[in-house]
Amino acid sequence: MMALTAVILPGDGEVRLGSVALPLGRRVMAVAGEPVAWATAAEVPAAGRVWAALSEAREQTGLVPFLLAGLDQTTERPWDSGELQGRCDISGLDHMDAASVLAGLWDGKTHVGHEAEWGEDEDPESVALIEAQIAPFSRQFPGLAPATEEQLDPATLADVLAARPAARIGLVPAARPADVLPLIGWFASDQFDDALPVAAVLRSWEDRFGATLLEVGYSQIRLLVRRPPRTAGTAQRIAAEQYAFCDERHHARSDGSIPGITASLVGTPIWTFWWD
Repeated sequence: MMALTAVILPGDGEVRLGSVALPLGRRVMAVAGEPVAWATAAEVPAAGRVWAALSEAREQTGLVPFLLAGLDQTTERPWDSGELQGRCDISGLDHMDAASVLAGLWDGKTHVGHEAEWGEDEDPESVALIEAQIAPFSRQFPGLAPATEEQLDPATLADVLAARPAARIGLVPAARPADVLPLIGWFASDQFDDALPVAAVLRSWEDRFGATLLEVGYSQIRLLVRRPPRTAGTAQRIAAEQYAFCDERHHARSDGSIPGITASLVGTPIWTFWWD
């Protein structure tokens, strides 16, 4: 891929990248007026297929595509409202470990308050609730799941992409899709100070499961998973990571418990996450 410093963010107007012609679009501005992305002004038909074609051209263009979602059934927020925080320095991502990020999030969800710090006993009812949520794991983070190997067959992948509805399409200069969120200054919730920890996890999921950023919304993301888990055992390990990663009260997987997440992961090519 070309150096990102050589990639120019498209200006306002129509854009052609290889064989893909995108309709009228404009630069997306962050809070301070900094352009962080380019996005079509209107929804593009067959958005999944267009996203795939743009993704295949990424090595030549240096631009990572994504589909735009938003808040309250529109894409005005955050894309047209200037709510993105602006570009983060991602140089530290190469030294940010997904296992450490997830272990810290796991601890925050599986330990009750500050009882240990204050010398008090944990509430048995709360402990029992947590243990039911994370079964069969203990309150020690079980570590990263092993990489998956089996690819979605081309016909299934084509069907998944064809099923995506019309959507606005965004472009960001980035070395890989996982880096898009900090590069645009996307902010999920108070669970994170910025998007760097999210990007660290997404990089790891890209590498281990072929999970690629597909859609970005106000506080929601979707990933296209080219190597989803094929067995309940593998899915269970991934479910532990997802439990830690996402606000379980609004998790896209069943009731947000590890058993619930596991049940819906086997063979599933789209992962959805949202936060308060």
